[in-house]
Amino acid sequence: MREFGVTPNEIIEHLAHAGLAVASRPERVLENLEGIVHAVACIRGDSRGWVALVNQHGWCLERAAMETFKVDGALAAHRFWSELQIGTQGVSGDCRKDGWPLPRLQWYAGLRPLRHWLADRLFGGLEAISESKTRARLDTRANPHTLAYVM
Repeated sequence: MREFGVTPNEIIEHLAHAGLAVASRPERVLENLEGIVHAVACIRGDSRGWVALVNQHGWCLERAAMETFKVDGALAAHRFWSELQIGTQGVSGDCRKDGWPLPRLQWYAGLRPLRHWLADRLFGGLEAISESKTRARLDTRANPHTLAYVM
């Protein structure tokens, strides 16, 4: 907590807004206090918090995304950090170009390690993009428009 100057009251307020009261096994928060402190620092706009977050988790998320989704995964991992910052610092309900909500650190309730939570947000976004592309391809095949059809 001292690294970013996060107070116990800020942690309590964050957890209350993140929905901890309705979570099963809320005691797991105690195992993930470092991640909660990190999230609170980023939510309040601490630039050191953002740099530390990317330095700590960026390389492994990027590598995992690249192994699974190749170049698209690497690009999405880079984009993820800016989307996370925009979502966290912006208005609740902001969306990406594809209509999915931007990830927000305000949603992190500390029930699992922050790196797992971040990976879920990144890979959920990648799967949504992949699904959208697949659906678009299938729609195109189901409704082919040829020159003869148009005339």
